Amino acid sequence: MKRLVIIFAVFLSAIVGWAAYQEVAKPAQHELAGLMPQDALIFIEAKDFGSILRQWNSSPQQQLWLKSDNHEAFSRSHLFLRLSQAQEEFASAAGVSPDNAFLNEVAGERSALGVYDIGKLEMLYITHLPSAKAMNSALWQQRGHFESRESAGHKFYVRTDAKSERMVAFAVEDDYMILGTREDLVAGALTLLADQKASALSQQAWLVDALKMAHRDASDMRMAIHLAAVVKTPQFRTYWIQRNVTEMKGYESSVSDLYLSSTTYREERSLTLKNSEGAAPEDGTQVAELMRLVPAEIGFYRAVASPPLEDSLALLEQGVLMPQRGPEPESKVAPPAAAGAQDAGSAANLEERIDVPPAVSTIDKSGDEALRALLKTANVRAGLQLNRSETASDGVFVHLYSTMILVGAADWSEEAAQRAVQRLLAPGITAANLGIGWRRAGGKDSYLELDGLSHIALAVRGKYLFIGNDPQTIAAALSHLADKSSASPALYCAGFDHNRERQNFYRLTSLVDRPSRNGNNNPDGEPEFFSQNAASFSKSMAAVKSQSIVVTRDGGLERQTVTYQWQ
Repeated sequence: MKRLVIIFAVFLSAIVGWAAYQEVAKPAQHELAGLMPQDALIFIEAKDFGSILRQWNSSPQQQLWLKSDNHEAFSRSHLFLRLSQAQEEFASAAGVSPDNAFLNEVAGERSALGVYDIGKLEMLYITHLPSAKAMNSALWQQRGHFESRESAGHKFYVRTDAKSERMVAFAVEDDYMILGTREDLVAGALTLLADQKASALSQQAWLVDALKMAHRDASDMRMAIHLAAVVKTPQFRTYWIQRNVTEMKGYESSVSDLYLSSTTYREERSLTLKNSEGAAPEDGTQVAELMRLVPAEIGFYRAVASPPLEDSLALLEQGVLMPQRGPEPESKVAPPAAAGAQDAGSAANLEERIDVPPAVSTIDKSGDEALRALLKTANVRAGLQLNRSETASDGVFVHLYSTMILVGAADWSEEAAQRAVQRLLAPGITAANLGIGWRRAGGKDSYLELDGLSHIALAVRGKYLFIGNDPQTIAAALSHLADKSSASPALYCAGFDHNRERQNFYRLTSLVDRPSRNGNNNPDGEPEFFSQNAASFSKSMAAVKSQSIVVTRDGGLERQTVTYQWQ
């Protein structure tokens, strides 16, 4: 028995010693940001890029999207053409087309991409890839057509396309493949790989500060952006679809961590703000309290803390009470160039006077002022917007419903709210105050409703004002007033039920776009933006059930949690 114990102890010690030796002998796992030279504007890192790429290539979403009108419209865009040109230039310089087969060859596990110039597409890609696999790639087989260089004792290869002057440089070293569009970037990465003194991206102040604020849990993908530098680029101002460059200038940097599972994709964003020293945490308790009022059947909700008065007024007037009133809002985007003269005139203009000034609008704005005064007196502390759609009983048309719930600093006056709504609506729907009287409805959770054809409903519960064109939603929200909120304090919360709303979106936009399709107003065959372009993207992502976002802020740090729920 003693011999068996001794043998077992020796055997166990040998195993532990061998494991320790293997751990010590294992090649060092370099931090990929530490292999990137400084001055990258964007840094993207994946825990297992090859696995993510294989998952995307085998997904039904990819196949649906490639056949969609959304992809068709994208393939005609200026951005797509620029990227296609860059792809051709890369292929000419490298001797290998950067297609899907090439990407699969160079997609290792831990991988990172640094973007140094957005307009010129100057980038550096580093991936942890076994040398044996890297040397089987088509790019490695083309090395004989490249010029050889050396950095920190490591060889790398460089080639420039004479026509476009596009450069491709790459190296395979210590189970890393390094690929870049600038010679100095690849040389710098090899210097850092050799642990020689050089300036790395991981030492740059903006990234160091951003990562201090980021989530500590290891994510499947991470993207860090130096926003203060990116917003200054002409490409950002041109292609940023949100058109909110002014608001983005308030941020220094951002880090987005993506966590993937079979049913949920969760993105944790950490944004650092400029000039925020000494800023106190902002109160989001009112938004948390509003979240308990969101009914289950709502397609879209949005709760925001301390909304500006003008925003609340616009949402009430244009989104709830009078969505068709007034001129189209002024656009800050230049209109497209007209193909021909648009003001040439016709026989229909013969009676039009040209020797007198145009008629001045006589819209009564007293209702606007009454509603503005109501909101100003209440001092709105938070607002909740609720929207849903519903197919009409005829099965053809789609009704759009909107409701606003506003939280005031003090109790609302029900009489003042009634008068403000009446004054706003009266000029457009009545000449003798018919149809703008209030009647009580709703039973237990009662509310006020106009007695005419307009289905505007209103309810006041202390500091809460409920108002909308959807009595059903108001009644549902009122029934939750006694509930306790399970939401955490936040400055902003929003959610969209894609599963519930997408069919109504297809139906509505198809009806709206039908006249232009039948009238041949689109001779080039460009997909209609809503009913074909946007709808096809929605169909490609039909497996996404819903999306939500929660925003909090503490001093100089803003956190955003975006969650995608899959079917």
